[in-house]
Amino acid sequence: MALVPRRPAVTVLLAALLVLAGLLTAPVASLSPNADAAPALPPGFVLRDEPSGQQPWDLTDFAYLPDGGGLLSLGKEGTVAWVAPGGSARTIARLPVVTTADLGLVGLAVAPDFSTTRRVYLARSAPTSAGRSYRLERYAVTGSPEPTGLRLEKVLLDEPGVATVHGLTGIVAAPDGTVWVSFGDDASYTRVDPRALIALDPDRPQGKILHLTPDGLGVPGNPYYDPAQPGAVRSKVFASGFRSPFRLSLDPRTGLPVVGDVGWNTWEEIDLVRPGRSYGWPCWEGTAPTPGYADLAGCAGATNTPPLVTLRHGTGVDNANSVTGGIVYSGTSYPEQYRGAYFFGDYARHKLWSLRYDVAGDLTQPPQSPPFGVDIGRPVRFAAAANGDIVYADIGTGRLTRLSYVEGNTPPVANVETSTDPATRTVTFDASSSYDFDGEPLRYEWDFGDGTGGTGSPVTHTYAAGVERATARLTVTDPLGATGTTTVTVVPGNHSPVLDLTTPGDVEFAVGETVSLGATATDAEDGALPVRWTSSVQHCPDQTACHAHPGVSGDGPAFALPFTDHPDSRMTVTATVTDSDGVSVGRTYTAWPREHLLTLDSNAPAVLRIPVEGGVSAALVTEGATVDVLAAEHAGDGVSPFAGWADGEPARSRTITMGAGDRTLTARYDTPIEQRYAAEPGLRSLLGEPTGPEVVDDTSGVHYRLYEGGRLYWSAATGVHAMKGAILRKYLDLGGHGRFGAPATDERATPDGVGRYNHFAGTPATGQASVYWTPRTGAHAVWGAIRREWAALRWEHGPMGYPTTDERPTPDGVGRYNHFSKGASVYWTSRTGAHGVWGAIRGRWAALGWEHGRLGYPTTRERGTPDGVGRYNHFSKGASVYWTPRTGAREVYGAIRNRWRALGWERSYLGYPVTGEYGSPGGRRSDFQRGYIRWYRSTGTVIDRRY
Repeated sequence: MALVPRRPAVTVLLAALLVLAGLLTAPVASLSPNADAAPALPPGFVLRDEPSGQQPWDLTDFAYLPDGGGLLSLGKEGTVAWVAPGGSARTIARLPVVTTADLGLVGLAVAPDFSTTRRVYLARSAPTSAGRSYRLERYAVTGSPEPTGLRLEKVLLDEPGVATVHGLTGIVAAPDGTVWVSFGDDASYTRVDPRALIALDPDRPQGKILHLTPDGLGVPGNPYYDPAQPGAVRSKVFASGFRSPFRLSLDPRTGLPVVGDVGWNTWEEIDLVRPGRSYGWPCWEGTAPTPGYADLAGCAGATNTPPLVTLRHGTGVDNANSVTGGIVYSGTSYPEQYRGAYFFGDYARHKLWSLRYDVAGDLTQPPQSPPFGVDIGRPVRFAAAANGDIVYADIGTGRLTRLSYVEGNTPPVANVETSTDPATRTVTFDASSSYDFDGEPLRYEWDFGDGTGGTGSPVTHTYAAGVERATARLTVTDPLGATGTTTVTVVPGNHSPVLDLTTPGDVEFAVGETVSLGATATDAEDGALPVRWTSSVQHCPDQTACHAHPGVSGDGPAFALPFTDHPDSRMTVTATVTDSDGVSVGRTYTAWPREHLLTLDSNAPAVLRIPVEGGVSAALVTEGATVDVLAAEHAGDGVSPFAGWADGEPARSRTITMGAGDRTLTARYDTPIEQRYAAEPGLRSLLGEPTGPEVVDDTSGVHYRLYEGGRLYWSAATGVHAMKGAILRKYLDLGGHGRFGAPATDERATPDGVGRYNHFAGTPATGQASVYWTPRTGAHAVWGAIRREWAALRWEHGPMGYPTTDERPTPDGVGRYNHFSKGASVYWTSRTGAHGVWGAIRGRWAALGWEHGRLGYPTTRERGTPDGVGRYNHFSKGASVYWTPRTGAREVYGAIRNRWRALGWERSYLGYPVTGEYGSPGGRRSDFQRGYIRWYRSTGTVIDRRY
């Protein structure tokens, strides 16, 4: 996340230089823009500080634990802390780290099955005997229910570190159990560092988004996954070309990463990450070639997937200098315009924005101008509170900052229980059964009904003699100021009734299971009292939208009712007794649902819905509940029809009853890839069994699936085609479908029976492309104008033969070329176009220094002379090479060439050149079959003579 300093002002420059050292250096608050200013936010929004357990300038990451278990936080210096739901914090581990610049303990993710495995993932810079290493590690949290320590289970990634910036920058533990990791380029930020080119190398982890199994292997379905080597780096790579991908999250609709990539000199980026795509660094920054890097040979032909958003460096209202990737807001308490929006920030400029994009990855609402929030602190990590509120780690203060919307806040519920000691006229008030739907701590205020009050819970109050009866009022207030109230009648001289409640205990219920309770009530003055029972169903589609439905009621010492079939609901049963003085005592039992995860999946991206759960594709459903599920008629590609559910159910819409465990229903779509694979036994034999799911790149419309022996690709324009072996490896090494488009043919044999090839649809950057292979030449790619010239020269059958190189840049950076097996080449520049040169003429051109020499680039392919005797190529520096069987290949250029041309070339009395140009007294000379041409240096005179 280190920055390169700008030059807007001396103070800003100094602040940037301090930040250059990394995430944490000495505080620069006094130098930072508006460091002491109050945050500016849209009306109705507020920022609230919450404890993190870390010190200022040490907090780097945090994550909430499930089931209201508090949170874990990280300190750059190696501290792991646990913060209890009430806010108290304690350190549970200290890990050895190297803390130079960006380095330290910087990444944390909680496994989705934490409740049972207690697993978390940490990223740190670990000291080693050789220096240091970037490590991704899996730990088990010890202690239950309160964390007390960490136990190392497995090292998932261990990569030696070189630079002091741009290391491991983020971890996300996905709902499916896989782990996403962002890794910077580990290169210098102060200069053009060729090491940064490893960000484009699929065999190096730096500069990548990685997708791993919980054991650190590559995930089948990754674009470079090799079933024979799941632990190889390329099997783990999902996308490349990142500088410092500081913080990533997963889009809740597509499951794909969204990343903030910190820029170098000019641009910050927000990137929607697609499989196999390159995001350009170091050859591109934003949408422009990177000055200094773009001229490196390793950047020749480098592709760039355009960012979703770029923000220019600077000090203006819309500028950013160090982006921090954020999250999609998933709650309902914010106004509608922000629901589903992506929130992100800028560490250096203390800003907060939101934006919107659709499922296709198109920006539908750009970041606000001016930003959503300014002077909001230094965000270095974003996460969501239980109700969806955006929460970020402010490294400057060492606290968590929560963005809340006051008007969307659900008021808390006040409950009170009392007990009375008539001898002292003291009443104990207990409000512990009060609750807040957001899980926030409450403030308790009491009006005791006699002109006095108090705070806290529980509290006691002694009433004066003469107060025979009072109505006490409890007000509970959440951190946003929302309140709930209730009243209770107290008689200080009267014993409160004693109510004993017998409950099923700490159990959960399936639909229809009986919830049975019993109660006995006695009163010192009245003896046994009758019990009144009431019930309600608390429906909570999310924790900010709970509401109650009254249920059945009854009287007597026992009460039973079946657990509700209402979705997303729990039940409360309250026993109440009232004595003759009107003093009431109640006890409430909450019956919680026994829920299991229902997940709708498909073999191709498609709209799958659980309507009663708001149309989502995964939800916790109560055991025994009956729910409808619905699959779209066609997959997202628009061409793959629904083919039934994997368990045999044929109808798109079906009703299920949730069983006693998690359940996944997989909708099957008859994709073009599956149709061809199923229809062709020979293809199945060639490719073997599938090793991963079908992968969809929404941006390009390309689908592909991995098999034991290769891949099948599909696009609407090309259909389904197979790739395998060396040609597939070359295709992937050069960027795959992101660079060359989908294959337009299967792998085929060449007509001469020597080679193999695939053609590709191409992209605007490359044009149509091909990869050709022979046992002698290996696999090489040829595309665009050079490929068109080769095709015009009859492919491998013509004078060129097979490609022996990929398309490469020329050393001067002006041109591009491929060499071919028959001693031939095609060279291209934007000015000359693409032209073939081969045989003796190419040999002579090479001897004269290729394009660096006196001839320049070819401006024609080799042609026959009008007399049918010779062959020639013209070149860009006013030069030519002519060949005949008798004279060989001879160059002619400059003033001598101009005279020969004026005389009629080889048809003149001179005939063909028999020498190249050579020095002669006073100038230069070329000899021809029947004479010579001579040039004099002193006068510029040119003469031609017969022998």
